Amino acid sequence: MAVAGINHINIEISAEQLLKVKAFYEDVLGLKPGFRALSKRDGAWLYAGDTPVIHLSVSEDWMNKTDKIHFNHVAFACTGLAEFMVDFSKKNIPHTLEQRSLADREMTQIFLNDPVGIKIELNFAGETLS
Repeated sequence: MAVAGINHINIEISAEQLLKVKAFYEDVLGLKPGFRALSKRDGAWLYAGDTPVIHLSVSEDWMNKTDKIHFNHVAFACTGLAEFMVDFSKKNIPHTLEQRSLADREMTQIFLNDPVGIKIELNFAGETLS
């Protein structure tokens, strides 16, 4: 028995936030909308390749919850650090950068927040800015 990796992250949002949050993940991270299983609630599934990694779920009682967010951040394995940096500059996306050495490999991490405050970590193994 083993966990193979992240299947998806579910983000619960209000109806008013749906388009803004969906556009963020499409425009900033390049995720693509795709098939979504039938549900009683509105929402969207956003794909990295063939995997629906972000599930957006509209909940009308979301604002009444005292614990609106149940996790600290979501991390993605990425490639194309330089292209991300150019894109973030063009779109004026606030972010922070960290260079790390993990075992025998260099890694660059970018940290940013989505429109509802969820922290996003982008990991670029073997890529550094020169």
